[in-house]
Amino acid sequence: MSLLQRFTVVSLILTVLLGILFGEIAARIATDYALRRQAHAFAVYVSEFAAPRLVPKDFLSPAENVRAQFEFTLRSLIGRANIVHITVWNRNGEVLYSDGATQVGTAQPVSGPILRALDGTLTWRFVPPSEDAAAAGHRMEVFVPVVVSADTRPVAVYHVISDLTDLEPTLIRITWAMRGSVVFGVLLLYLALFTIVRKASRELEGQQGALRHAFMGIIRSLANAVEARDKYTGDHQLRVTEHCEAIIHEMGLDKMIVAEVQVVALLHDVGKIGIRDEILSKNGKLSPEEWEVMRRHSIMGYEILAPVPIPESAKLAIRHSHERWDGTGYPDGLAGNEIPIAARVVFVADAYEAMISDRSYRRAMSPLRAIEEIQRGAGTQFDPEVVDAFLRIMRRQTGAMRPLRSGHRRAEHRDLVQRISARIAAQFSAPSPNGQDHEPADTPLESRPPKF
Repeated sequence: MSLLQRFTVVSLILTVLLGILFGEIAARIATDYALRRQAHAFAVYVSEFAAPRLVPKDFLSPAENVRAQFEFTLRSLIGRANIVHITVWNRNGEVLYSDGATQVGTAQPVSGPILRALDGTLTWRFVPPSEDAAAAGHRMEVFVPVVVSADTRPVAVYHVISDLTDLEPTLIRITWAMRGSVVFGVLLLYLALFTIVRKASRELEGQQGALRHAFMGIIRSLANAVEARDKYTGDHQLRVTEHCEAIIHEMGLDKMIVAEVQVVALLHDVGKIGIRDEILSKNGKLSPEEWEVMRRHSIMGYEILAPVPIPESAKLAIRHSHERWDGTGYPDGLAGNEIPIAARVVFVADAYEAMISDRSYRRAMSPLRAIEEIQRGAGTQFDPEVVDAFLRIMRRQTGAMRPLRSGHRRAEHRDLVQRISARIAAQFSAPSPNGQDHEPADTPLESRPPKF
């Protein structure tokens, strides 16, 4: 699944979940507002119905001669506005009226919603059917402050229980309307953001494609510059790269190491661009002074590649591509596993290819003799594990790689550079916005049969 597809799926799931969450929150807020309005409506109805018929002294301790009128007035509220029960408490906590189980005349400490109502605060709560076995649906308890005549201080509390059966369909509609509206709105926002992200993703993909193409051009230019500088070096880096492909395939190295070995093999001699012609093309052995200059080509290669956007580990491997296992190599005298694995692989392939190639100052060794020299150098000059992989390859081969025919050398070189630069660009550059690896369409290099 591409990066854009993962973003689409994950963001859609999160959007739906957030939409449901926010929809639920909005539905609860709307429901709470509707119930609060209903509680106020009950309070206003009860107060306006009873106020003209009652006076403050009725809520103290009504005499027998007025109790009948008091109870008649309150009983008249039952059944109106879906009121099913009503209880009246005075400021002393005494029950003045109740049509339910609460006994008239009993008293209890004033607290909770009754106390808040006596302080002038309208209090209500939603009662689900599970809390009231006698209820067929949801009910509401409302504690209404009782204010009569001109006295603004509550003298009592109406404890009203009302049936919300008629209100439930409205509450359900409000709930689902709020949920649906929020989810729909969030999805619209998601679609708008997705459109913006997809457009930006495509633009970024195009820009990264251009950068990748430019990166491939840098690698090809460097490789071509080495070949143009010295035809032997151009052929040499081609053959060393093919030797390294076989070795890393045999060793089963990690994918990132494979790409690193390939770039090091292709560019390990790039520093020879900075070596003077009279030294690089000298017909004969180099003098000690000239050899010191030649030995600097690995450092020059590291410096040339410093601004190139490849991993620092690949640049360091090029710098250390002539270090020996026993620490007597150059330029920094690294030993053993201090030497990058890519440099150790290239060192073996480089040495073998150099030994079987003609030089101006000596003739080429036979492949068998070169193999014996590589085997002899295991543990001193070369990494023993790399040598073992190299020898296993050689035992399966009937011959060794020979110099390319002149008619095919340049085409072979261009093809190899093209394949490796494309792979390096795909492996070392940032991943594309759609998350796809930009592998070249041809066969992966490490799966190609070695050409020994």
